[in-house]
Amino acid sequence: MYDMLNLARQPIMNCEDTVLGYEFFYRDAQGKCSIDDARHATSCVLVNLLNQIGIASSFGDTLAFINTDGPLLLTDIIRTLPKEKIIFELTSAMRHTAKIHEAIRYYHSLGYRFALDNASFHPDYLQAFGPLFPYIEFAKFDVTQTDNEQFGYFPNPFGKMALIAYKIEFYEILEAYQQFGFHYFQGFYFAKPHLITQGRIDPKYAEVLSLFSLFQVENSVEEIYNAFLRESALSLQLIQFLTSTHPEHIRGASSIKEMIERMGKNALSQWLLLIIYSKSGTMSMDKANQYSTFAQERVVSMLKLLHLASPSPSSKLIEDARLIALLSLLEEIMNIPLENTLDAINPSSDVKDALVNTSGLLGRVYAAVLKLEIGDTTTAALLLKTYGVYQDQLV
Repeated sequence: MYDMLNLARQPIMNCEDTVLGYEFFYRDAQGKCSIDDARHATSCVLVNLLNQIGIASSFGDTLAFINTDGPLLLTDIIRTLPKEKIIFELTSAMRHTAKIHEAIRYYHSLGYRFALDNASFHPDYLQAFGPLFPYIEFAKFDVTQTDNEQFGYFPNPFGKMALIAYKIEFYEILEAYQQFGFHYFQGFYFAKPHLITQGRIDPKYAEVLSLFSLFQVENSVEEIYNAFLRESALSLQLIQFLTSTHPEHIRGASSIKEMIERMGKNALSQWLLLIIYSKSGTMSMDKANQYSTFAQERVVSMLKLLHLASPSPSSKLIEDARLIALLSLLEEIMNIPLENTLDAINPSSDVKDALVNTSGLLGRVYAAVLKLEIGDTTTAALLLKTYGVYQDQLV
């Protein structure tokens, strides 16, 4: 189970069945909703969604509604996330402090979007959340917990927000809430939560902590990049994250190092902090799963064969070989079609040709690695014979 991630989603739609977005729910390794730490749950959802599954596969051109832990708003992590795509749901159990309220006002001024989860007409709720109402775009009401008569007799303080009724199970409930002015709905009447399951690829927790510590003192991009070289799983997560959130940082990038430089140290450190939060409190945090091990082995094999086929490869050739290994893994582990990856990144023609046509030195090396992974040393040697590599060198 450690090798698989689980994430549930449920659509939010209007009466014409047009999807506004999806609410995403935390699920543990067993696919259960067992939350001990709200910050951990929110971070897990974000890491699984943005670093592993990706926006294109999970919610595409719609919105993602995600329950947000109040203290997470006090970090700069939010600024690394796509403000036009994510609606941060403020739960009714959220702690109210001056700093959290100020953070919500600040992020709203930057264009980030918020919703009230389990909104209520209760006086205590209105007193606590009322100061935030000018910064809220959506209000979600649990129809099983709401006295709907209040919509007819109360002055409606939520009037400027788009109203969402959830836990809709019957048409009669849907019809009633339409009459109350609701335009969006969520519940079993439309669709049950769907469990998304796929192979997960995680870096070692200790390595992420070690890398994060580099940002606490002045270190060069070169030193940071060298830490990335030890964890191919982290590089894969970075590529997926940037593809989902900041495609401009990967378009035409020739290496992970260039992506790091474009992203910038502050954003990168906050991204690492999100990964750290997502792993806090979990078991077996340093256990290498099969997909992470496989990823590292492919990169190592690519570089080993490259040095056999070209005894003194240039630094560019080495970076191209590493990038080819990583991009090929996005399809095999994260289910991202190679064509989509190449469209998003637009790497050099040498990298494209190697991945698509297995042509040139890098293409032959890549093809040979794939053969070695299934134990076919004979064909691997034939592929590299032109470059003076023989079968006994591959055993």
